[in-house]
Amino acid sequence: MGLTLDRGRYYFVLNVPKELYGKILGPNGTPVRQIRTALKTSDKTVAKRKAFELEELKRAEWQLLALGQEDLAYQKYEAAKEVAKSHGFDYVPADMLLSRGFEANLARLKVIAQNPNAPAPLEVTQALLGDVPVAYPSLSKVLDEYMSLVQTKHLRKSERQKHLWKLPRLRAVDHFFKAVPERKRSGVDQITRDDALKFRDWWAKRIAAGTAKAETANKDFGVLSQLMREWAELKGHNDLQNPFTKLRFDTSIDADNTRPPFSRDWVKDKLLAPNALATLNQEAGDVLLMLVNTALRPSEILSCPLEDFCLSEEIPFIRVAAHGRELKQKHTARELPLLGVSLRAAERIVARGGITRYFHKSGSWSAVVNKYLEAHGLKETPAHSAYSLRHYVEDALLEAGVDDRVRADILGHKYARPNYGSGGGLKMRKKALELIAL
Repeated sequence: MGLTLDRGRYYFVLNVPKELYGKILGPNGTPVRQIRTALKTSDKTVAKRKAFELEELKRAEWQLLALGQEDLAYQKYEAAKEVAKSHGFDYVPADMLLSRGFEANLARLKVIAQNPNAPAPLEVTQALLGDVPVAYPSLSKVLDEYMSLVQTKHLRKSERQKHLWKLPRLRAVDHFFKAVPERKRSGVDQITRDDALKFRDWWAKRIAAGTAKAETANKDFGVLSQLMREWAELKGHNDLQNPFTKLRFDTSIDADNTRPPFSRDWVKDKLLAPNALATLNQEAGDVLLMLVNTALRPSEILSCPLEDFCLSEEIPFIRVAAHGRELKQKHTARELPLLGVSLRAAERIVARGGITRYFHKSGSWSAVVNKYLEAHGLKETPAHSAYSLRHYVEDALLEAGVDDRVRADILGHKYARPNYGSGGGLKMRKKALELIAL
C-alpha cells in the first residue's frame, strides 16, 4: 500500500497481484497493474485512515476474484461476507434479499452501479446481492477457526500448556476422521447424528477389545461437542445442530485406574532406602524427594524459579505461583514449608542453580521417573506412579487428624466452607507437616 501527494491532495496506490493481472480493470475497462484512488483530503492522518480501510476492501475483493470454482465453497462464502462487510452491508442470501423488496436493497444496488464506466466485478456483485451459496467449513477448518477465536482465553498459559490444550482437540478430530473418513472434506453441517453414533461405535469396539477406555472416548466426545457448540455461537451459526452431544459411555466399565497412594512403610523403606535413587539423574531424583513431605504437584516444583525456593527464611518454604504458566486454579497459589528429605532435596536444587533440565517439562520428568521406578522395583503396585506420593501425603495428613482447612491449604485444594483468615499460614502448615515428615 502507498500514499502519493499530487497537487496538495492524497491518493491511494496499490499494486495488482501478478496472478490477478487481467482481472482488475481500470476506468476505461482495460487491465491495470496498479490502482490509484483519490482520497479527497489534504490531511495525511485522514488519508492514512482512509487508505487502510480502502486496502482492506480491495484485498477482500481480490481474494474473492482469486478463488476459482475448484476452491472450497466455504472460502468463497467467507470472502463474499468480507466484501459485503467492507461495503457496509451484512451478507444476506439472495432469496432473503428478494423478500425484502426494492427499497430495502436500493443502497446495495447503488454501490454496484456507482461507476458506469467501470462496473463492479461479477464476484463483487454476487457478494453484495447474496448470490454466493451459504457454505460451512470442514471439521478441521472449524478447529483452526475455533483455536483462533478462543486464543485470548489462554494468554496466561505457557507455550507448553497451550500445546497440551491443543493436543486433545487435534486428537479428537483425527479420531473422528478415522472412524468416519467420508466426512473429512464435508462441511460440518453435513455431519449427522448417525455419523456421531458411528464414531461412538468405533470407540465401543476398542473398549470391548480392551485396547481403550471409556474415559478416553468420553474426552473425545466432550471435546467435539464443546468445539461445535462454541464455534457455532462465536460464528453466529446458532441454528446448526450439534451431533456430538450425549454420546458418553458409563465409565464404570473401566477398570479402576485411580492412582493409589504409597504406604508409609513403602516410602520409608523403599523410596528412601540408601542408594534407591542413585542412578536417577540428580534433578529428577531431588524433585521426587521434594514430593515426599509436601504433596506438591510435580509441575509446581518444575515451574518454580530459583528465587521462589525461599530456604533462608525462618521457616524454609517454596512459593507456588504462576511463573509464566496458568495455575490449575487460583487457590493453588500457596507457600509450603520444607522439612526433612524434601528440604535437603530443595537445598541441593538451589546449590545447582535451580530447576534447569526439566523446567516447565513435567511430562518429561514423569516419563523418566516412572520408568525408573518400574525398572528398579520401586512401584508398590503396577498402578502406582510418582504422583502417588501426593496421595500418600494427603492420606497421611488425614490419618494424623489435620484440620481439613489446613489440608486444603497444603494440597492446593479449593476449600468448600467459608474462607476466613489465612488458615494459620506457614506456621500452621509446618506444624501439620511435622506430624508426617520423613
